[in-house]
Amino acid sequence: MVETIHASRIESDRASVNAELERLLGASICADAGPVQQALGYAVLGRGQRIRPVLALRVGRLLAADPALTLSAACAVEMLHCASLIVDDLPCMDNEMIRRGRPTVHREFGEPTALLGAFALVALAARVVMEQRVPDALRERQRLFQIQLLSTLDCAGLIAGQSMDLTLSGDTRDFHRNQMHELKTVPLFDLAVQAGMAYAPPEARIDEGLRRFGREFGVAFQVADDLVDGEIEDYAVVEVQLDRARHCLVGYGADAASVSELLDYLNARSLDHCHR
Repeated sequence: MVETIHASRIESDRASVNAELERLLGASICADAGPVQQALGYAVLGRGQRIRPVLALRVGRLLAADPALTLSAACAVEMLHCASLIVDDLPCMDNEMIRRGRPTVHREFGEPTALLGAFALVALAARVVMEQRVPDALRERQRLFQIQLLSTLDCAGLIAGQSMDLTLSGDTRDFHRNQMHELKTVPLFDLAVQAGMAYAPPEARIDEGLRRFGREFGVAFQVADDLVDGEIEDYAVVEVQLDRARHCLVGYGADAASVSELLDYLNARSLDHCHR
């Protein structure tokens, strides 16, 4: 019953994110973009967990951040995530055929259009952040969030992780698996937490525990995915990592219940796989 309530609340946040993504894409993409416009809708509006933007919304509520501004920042994170998926799936990268239950963007629209779509999404994510009107007291946070948004893609983040994914194999790849996941998965969850922080009032309590939570949650998401995908077999690995993430929220007490629900979601997903 509790899991059902959690799922319902998460679904409500997903619906908000999906509606805003649809609005942003409709309002921001030029009508003559042709197949690129179609590719963007295909990449972003398809079936997805939306855990990153939902995490941003939950952190924003914890800090009493401006809801509309936080939603825009959350959607910027999701657009950046979708751009990274387009690139990861390309034949010159991971050469994936299926993404979110249907053909990948390059299979549906061709590699040139897929590449243009990925570039367009990065640009749109950055625009979405800076086009929002914010109170003077929050302008510096807005600027810093946009810098972090773009930094997530650089050679110390997602690009480094993808490069490692391409070049390592065999025992060396297994040895560096955790580092590779740290670079490929964790930065976007860290960014999601920062999206939740970005428009909090100046007096909001923001500490290193929340930033640590973003990183630990990212690792928890990855190991839960690895369990579901059969790359690891021991549920205890997931359980330990969920506890590490939960510990980061101790200082926030009952106020962090909404954020903790996402850990319960990952736990339920892992247990469901184990019980099949």
